[in-house]
Amino acid sequence: MGQPMHDLAAVADQILGYANFSDGQHDPTFFRTLNLLFGQLAEKDSSKRSADAPRSENSDKGTPPTWQQFYHYLGTRLSELQSSKEAFQNSRQAACVLKITFEHLLPAYRVRHADLIYDKSDEFLFNAFFVGRSIECVLREVVQQPDRLAVEVDEGALAEISDSAFASLNDYLGHRPVAALETRKIEPYVREWIRPVPLMIRDAGLVDGQYQAIIQRALEILKETDPGILRAACFDPDRLAELSMDPRAFDFDHPVNKRPNYHFGQWDEHSVDNSGYFTRFVVHDVTLDSLIARVAEHASDPQQTTNHEEVLTEAGAVLAGTILMASGVSGFGPGAHDSETTMATLLPVIAGYRDQFYTDLLRRLPDAHRERLQIELKTRQQPFGAARQDLNARLSQRRASQLVNCRVASIYARMGYPETAFEQLSAVPVTSARFVCQIDCLLGTIRLAMQDGRLQEAVETIPDVVALLKRGINCGAIVDPW
Repeated sequence: MGQPMHDLAAVADQILGYANFSDGQHDPTFFRTLNLLFGQLAEKDSSKRSADAPRSENSDKGTPPTWQQFYHYLGTRLSELQSSKEAFQNSRQAACVLKITFEHLLPAYRVRHADLIYDKSDEFLFNAFFVGRSIECVLREVVQQPDRLAVEVDEGALAEISDSAFASLNDYLGHRPVAALETRKIEPYVREWIRPVPLMIRDAGLVDGQYQAIIQRALEILKETDPGILRAACFDPDRLAELSMDPRAFDFDHPVNKRPNYHFGQWDEHSVDNSGYFTRFVVHDVTLDSLIARVAEHASDPQQTTNHEEVLTEAGAVLAGTILMASGVSGFGPGAHDSETTMATLLPVIAGYRDQFYTDLLRRLPDAHRERLQIELKTRQQPFGAARQDLNARLSQRRASQLVNCRVASIYARMGYPETAFEQLSAVPVTSARFVCQIDCLLGTIRLAMQDGRLQEAVETIPDVVALLKRGINCGAIVDPW
């Protein structure tokens, strides 16, 4: 539960104070208060949509998403403070920061990344911590241009500040091998960069949401893990400054996702501290969604006799184990692996400490839980076998579903049935599949036009194919063939 309702204004005052007087330096207290106010607004809205609802359910006719309610409440409260508190009589900075963040930056994020996050709801994307990171970026841009606040600020100036903040907000690329050619250096395209959704920030805690319980349990397990196992996995819980989720739908068929354990996450290669350690770990929704699905199914099954807390602990244990496996691939920092290190040399090490982690954790469980899992071990042949095998089965099922649906969609598209093709893709929210399907549909249109002698129509459709191909390349959904 959040703070009592009568403290709502006090929490808002702290947020507005940060927006009006801060220079954008990170403050964990600011994120804690954001989370409190978001949670309080969510509690007041009894009809609030679930965070995993498809975007089609986020109708403008319904209740506004929490981030818009948050903006409305802060704007109203700021007007009250201007007339009641001397410290806020000059609140131009706070007003500009709120306007840029909520009227420019967040809508622009949705529009500019539409190809990558079309399947994600506002409730999922724009949680309290994401809004906090956005405000930080806007504040840093605003304080660098104080002259713009000295006079009446027009919409053009606000849009320019928003563009600068947008560039600094999008700070994550993920695993993206870049070709090194003799003639020129290939850089990632601008729209390949995106902002992961923060789920945990050091000293600020965990953001409210559907993943909170399982992440909390996983982090507790990691903090209690044997230091030798953590060293072997290149994972130090005390150096974890942020745990985030990649908002892009995981594409099992994309070449950059072919690395072993990549669907379990990775250290962000661009988040390096002064000691040479990575500080932000990014997970994928396929892993978290698969883990919480088992917990949810258990909770909704009236015939289940297993303690719900035990099932949640097992999910947290598997999440912790997968994070350690993925961390071993990434290494603790840029200097963790030398040029001679290969996946062939890493995998035996990872398998060794993974097994040691689960065996050690099994010994530390309460008696009743440990005894049940030891009985399970005899049939599953591995510690925490039911939870681990359930995760692998769900991931395999999602991969198979993606491959089958995409292949069938491609066949329908080439046959000239675009509506049926996109029906097949409705269950697969993968950006590359949508681009390929649209290209196949256009190629089918061109082929039919040529067969019917409508050559001019075929020629006029070719630029649309090229435009789609370039759009897919620019956001990273399609591998750049050049």
